Amino acid sequence: MKKPIVEFKDFGFQYKSQTGATLHNINLTIFQGEKVLLLGPSGSGKSTLVNCINGLNPFSYEGTITGSCKIAGIESKNASIFALSKMVGTVLQDSDAQFVGLTVGEDIAFALENDSVPRNEMLPKVQKASEIVGMEDFLLHVPYELSGGQKQKVALAGVIHDDVDLLIFDEPLAALDPRMGCMQLI
Repeated sequence: MKKPIVEFKDFGFQYKSQTGATLHNINLTIFQGEKVLLLGPSGSGKSTLVNCINGLNPFSYEGTITGSCKIAGIESKNASIFALSKMVGTVLQDSDAQFVGLTVGEDIAFALENDSVPRNEMLPKVQKASEIVGMEDFLLHVPYELSGGQKQKVALAGVIHDDVDLLIFDEPLAALDPRMGCMQLI
């Protein structure tokens, strides 16, 4: 039997700066191994819901939670953003906002450095993650000089070596070249 990885029960979220809730009465269960697409118009709450899963709401963007949101059985509002980041990897809609390194390699290594992974263990992990996403030839490049799709690949490489339980892509097709996207789908 598959275990739930995300469980919303009568969940709501209201940003501190707003007079009404953005999300209300969300009841949703996502099981391990499922691929789920959240689809809706701009402003419908997709990113808000995602940020409730990864902990940005309420830990980075203040607000009020009602109901329950459990990630891998842990109530998110009782966890820390650090604990949630060990379970949930996120590739943000704006990859530029996610970069912290001066080079692609440094950016991919950032989480490993924060976890005090020794350099001799870190370098092969960075190499492997860069190869998985096809960015191994760009390790010395400046992230901000890459194309939108390349930036998303670097952001993905930065979260996949953490072996998280859940990967979230917020607007993953937004920065891709339409011709490349069509070529990939054929």
